[in-house]
Amino acid sequence: MKKIGLYVFGLMILVFVISDYTTGMIRLPSQKSTGEILAGTLKWKYKTGGEVFSSPAIGIDETIYVGSFDGNVYALNPNGTLKWKYKAGGKVGSSPAIGPNGMIYVGSYDGYLYALNPNGTLRWRYGTGDEIHSSPAIGKDGTIYVGSFDHHLYAINPDGTLKWKYKTRWYIYSSPAIGKDGTIYVGSYDGYAYALNSDGTLKWKYKTDISEYGVVSSPALDTSGTIYVGNDYGCIYAIRSNGTLNWKYRTDREIVSPPVVGEDRTVYVGSDDHCFYAFYPDGTLKWKYEVGDWIGSSAAVGTNGMIYVGSYDGYLYAFSPDGILKWKYKTGYWMVSSPAIGKDGTVYVGSYDHYIYAIYGNSRGLANSPWPMFHHDLRHTGRN
Repeated sequence: MKKIGLYVFGLMILVFVISDYTTGMIRLPSQKSTGEILAGTLKWKYKTGGEVFSSPAIGIDETIYVGSFDGNVYALNPNGTLKWKYKAGGKVGSSPAIGPNGMIYVGSYDGYLYALNPNGTLRWRYGTGDEIHSSPAIGKDGTIYVGSFDHHLYAINPDGTLKWKYKTRWYIYSSPAIGKDGTIYVGSYDGYAYALNSDGTLKWKYKTDISEYGVVSSPALDTSGTIYVGNDYGCIYAIRSNGTLNWKYRTDREIVSPPVVGEDRTVYVGSDDHCFYAFYPDGTLKWKYEVGDWIGSSAAVGTNGMIYVGSYDGYLYAFSPDGILKWKYKTGYWMVSSPAIGKDGTVYVGSYDHYIYAIYGNSRGLANSPWPMFHHDLRHTGRN
């Protein structure tokens, strides 16, 4: 009798999954229908037409926004169904940022920064001189900051006109971060971490150790004004707000992962040496955990201190604050996308297998910390 019951239940799940296949979304039964859902299990996944390098942003209404290498920006409902998609002129590896009025800003490999209305229509686009891999940040006054492979950091007015641009010596892959005083921080392939005033003038620049591709990592900020950023020499740097070095720690390979900061000011970052690191605020090692491949994803810290991070081995990892692995979820390919934690604890992340995943997590939302995830918050404002 038990075997018959299990067979019928499994058949019901199969029918349920197949019923949503044509929409691109694969969904498991709700928590109410199956009882308690274990953390680390799939809620749903949505198939795009290309690799998902972009990191999901979440709007006030819980809409999930993410780009894909198929050239589309996707808006998904919290249940995994498609709300709308917008076709850009090139791959979308940049992660969307959401303005206070619901506007969505995102860059594309076609060199344009796109401003999309909440309904998915184009408001405006601004052309730079080369590909945009950088993810935009949004200032308190609505100014949008984004880097380009044309070596410039751009400041764009909310109406799509140029406010100013600042030229570095090489590509800008790094995504800018904005301090409480309006200072804009960004890295460049030229090996420098830059601090720019809100009028586009140079405040200071810090030269990191010599490396092939310089500062690819995106900065994170804490309440003391310290800027944390990695470089391709394998170092994570803690730079004071005046541009002097507080501390640095060298890992065994490049750091492209953007650091994050927990509630107790623990600094978390991944390295290409296959290790995920946790540092005390003074730069001493708290713990590290070796995964199956390099880590380019930024972590996300939950309300209970749980840390979620992706790896090139295709897994999303969930660690306790003391570095104990709680669970891991296997996607179909590399994972460079940085996770976001919804208010209900769902963890959203993209994979090179073309899917956007929604996975049940252990946390009830994002930690109230200085910099708990990529680009600071669920809307990816990049602003402290």
